[in-house]
Amino acid sequence: MNPKKLLTALALTALLAPALASAAVTADAAAAGGHGNRGGGDPRAVLHNAKALARFLKLTPDQAKTLQTLEKDLQAKAKPLADQIKPLHEQLRALLDTASPDACQAGEIVVHIDSLRDQIRAAFGQFDDSFSAILTPDQLARYEALKAAAGIGDDGEDD
Repeated sequence: MNPKKLLTALALTALLAPALASAAVTADAAAAGGHGNRGGGDPRAVLHNAKALARFLKLTPDQAKTLQTLEKDLQAKAKPLADQIKPLHEQLRALLDTASPDACQAGEIVVHIDSLRDQIRAAFGQFDDSFSAILTPDQLARYEALKAAAGIGDDGEDD
C-alpha cells in the first residue's frame, strides 16, 4: 500500500475508533437489556438496572449479590435526600412568583438544594468506588466504557 493511502487509512481509523467503541458498548448494553429490554440498550438504562448491569459486566453470583447490597445502601442514602429537593423547588418557585421575592430567602433555598445534591453526588461516588473495587480489570474497563457512553464522567456527574 502506498504511504499516502496508509496514512489516510490510519487517520480514518483514529477518527472512527471512538465512535466504533461507543457503538460496541451500546450494542453490548442492548444485549444486556435482555428480551424484556428493561436495560433498553441505553447505557444509562443499563447502569440503573442491576440485572442488566450484572449481565453486561458478566458479574459472578457473589459480585451480583454485592451489587444488590451496594444499591440498597445507595437508595437508603440518596432517596431521602432526593425527596427533600422537590418541595424545596416548589418553595423556591412560589417565592419567585411573588411580587417582590426575598433574595436572601431564595438564596438560602438554593444553597440547601445544592447541599442536598452534593450529598447525593457523594453517595453515588461512594457506591461507584465500592462497586469498582469488586470488579476484575476487564469488568472495570467495561463499566468505565459504559459510564462514558452514558455521558457520566469520572466524577460521577453528567458530562
